[in-house]
Amino acid sequence: MDNKVAIALSKNPVFHKRSKHIDTRYHFIRDCVDQGKTRVDYISTSQQLADILTKGLGKTAFQELRSKIGMIKI
Repeated sequence: MDNKVAIALSKNPVFHKRSKHIDTRYHFIRDCVDQGKTRVDYISTSQQLADILTKGLGKTAFQELRSKIGMIKI
């Protein structure tokens, strides 16, 4: 996850005035973190594997991310 605020909200069960718009059904992730079923870690934007599908990348960045998801040039 590359959003530090989202990570903080997933780990802190305190009700925040700024997050009151978040529906209770979306607190599933927080519950999973609390129960140790999942882990939420910060990943810098340059290392986000999803970026290969969502952003225009330079050749080098594209090739690095492509190899990390197991794709090869044919």
